[in-house]
Amino acid sequence: MNARGTAADLDGRVERLRAQMRDEAVTTLVVFDPRNIRYLTGFTGSSGVVVVGPEETLLVSDFRYRLQAREEAPQARFVEIADPLSDVLPDLLPAEGGIGIEATRLTVAEWKKLEPGLAARPVRLVDGWVERLREIKSPAEIAAVKAAAEIVTGMLEHLTGMRVVGRSEREVALELEIWARRQGSEPVPFPLIVAAGPRGAMPHAEVTDRPIQAGQLLVVDIGAAVDGYAADVTRTFATGPLGTRELEIYETVARAQRSAREAAKAGIGCAELDAQARRTIAEAGYGESFKHSLGHGVGLDVHEGPRLSARSEEVLAAGMVVTIEPGIYVEGLGGVRIEDTVVVTAGGADVLSMFPHSLITLV
Repeated sequence: MNARGTAADLDGRVERLRAQMRDEAVTTLVVFDPRNIRYLTGFTGSSGVVVVGPEETLLVSDFRYRLQAREEAPQARFVEIADPLSDVLPDLLPAEGGIGIEATRLTVAEWKKLEPGLAARPVRLVDGWVERLREIKSPAEIAAVKAAAEIVTGMLEHLTGMRVVGRSEREVALELEIWARRQGSEPVPFPLIVAAGPRGAMPHAEVTDRPIQAGQLLVVDIGAAVDGYAADVTRTFATGPLGTRELEIYETVARAQRSAREAAKAGIGCAELDAQARRTIAEAGYGESFKHSLGHGVGLDVHEGPRLSARSEEVLAAGMVVTIEPGIYVEGLGGVRIEDTVVVTAGGADVLSMFPHSLITLV
């Protein structure tokens, strides 16, 4: 699978970026974010920058990536450098016209090195231009996310056949990660979360060596990546009979997640969709226990735009890939989160993570 796209796909991405640049009176844009570099050129190396000019795209790196650039990014002209970028970059930029410097991943230390050589140019720091293009996925990108989601679904199915009670969170997470890699996943896009009992009240709990006990909620938030594109899925399990309150929390989150999943479609506001799930949880008396946003975009980054939150001003559009993941977290008791990766369409949302939403008990 190759989600980099065809030559026409890459050219189209660059041309859409150039249209944005013209609107902003920027003649040349210097791109530093490795994910954005990959999106625009197909280059996956760990060192380099891209210079997008009005007529030509330059991929600037050192000799280590000469062959890789030729193979992955034939649309861009490779510029091999041996000196520090701060010494070389001014000579690669046009003498006239506005220059944009992508600031998202640029450190203060890097900017201090670059700034003196650009002092005589009309330079501005820019943010989010390429990321906004990335929000709408091509069919090839969606296919890569779907392939990653299928691996994650397999991980969950594998989990249901595992013995988890008495094993540590770390052991369970490691077995799932190894299984994913054997099925073709690239390095998992985030540290897997396996959080048992009261530790499930931490949305981003790190795994520990504590044994998983019977009769608890178990939050499992896992991901996989195919051709650079991630899928992000969460299910909450039982490890034995649960109390009345734990069951109530699970059913509340399941209703909220289903409500938002069924309401998601092109044209709905991200804040409106967030409110859809939040109302269900608030009506059940757990409004203060759902603090994070409903979801986020997924792609080359596991967390990217759009953000499905109460503060978002964005509207979902066909081709966006997002998560829908409401949760309730009760200190001392545990947490429940149910998350799917979905593709937004004109008529709804296609769920890529086809795993049951009902409560499953693990042993």
